[in-house]
Formats: sequence, C-alpha cells, structure tokens
Amino acid sequence: MVFNGAEAFKGASAPSLEREVSVTSNNNRVLLDSQELNAASGAFNLCCGEAYARFSELKRLKIHPGNMTKERDAVESCSANVYNGIKASCVEQFDAVKSCLSDNPDVWAKCASMRRELEVCTVKNNLGELKKLSS
Repeated sequence: MVFNGAEAFKGASAPSLEREVSVTSNNNRVLLDSQELNAASGAFNLCCGEAYARFSELKRLKIHPGNMTKERDAVESCSANVYNGIKASCVEQFDAVKSCLSDNPDVWAKCASMRRELEVCTVKNNLGELKKLSS
C-alpha cells in the first residue's frame, strides 16, 4: 500500500499546514498505561493494520500532523475499538500478557505464547478492521 501524500499537501518543499484543515474531536478514545499498551500492541498491529500503515506512510512522507487528522482519528478509533473488544472478549488472555510482562520486565520473549493467544482471540472475535473483512 503506497500513498503519495498528494491529498495532504501540494508542492515539493517542506510540508505546511493547509488553511482549511479542521481539528476534529474523536469521541472513541481510550487512555492506556504503558503496561496495557505493551500487552495490546500485537493485537493493535493485527487488527488495525490498514489505519496504522496509512498513518505511518504519511508520517514517513513528512506530512504536517495538522493535515493527518482523519488518519490519526482512524488509528485512535480502531485502537479504541480493539481495546474495548479485548476487554469484552479476551480479558483473560490480556490479563495473562500484562502479568507476564510485569513478571519478566527484561525477558519479554517468555510472554510470546501468551501474546499469541491474545492475538488469536482478537482475530477470532473480528476486532478492529477485521470486522469489515468478515462482513
């Protein structure tokens, strides 16, 4: 998936903020601590891959953040949906990953099997972008 960034800015010089950029309010947000973010990171990558890829590509192209509101909101919304789905359907696996990461702060490889179980649960439950693929 390649994005040329043309929709975000025009010109070959340093990216600048467009005049008509609006700041939107995304009501679908969650605030995670570092432990929760680390535990859910694999699930976020699996279930929000398209939104993450688009946002990352625009950052790579050095698009001004003010011109990436739609993409940022898509990442935040998808991540929130995945997190809420984890809390509803995969809480046992999520808690196991958090506990393992906390117990093994220097050897996260010990948590790989638990992380994999969480990822399998999120895929089975069609969280995030996977929901539209299963429809």
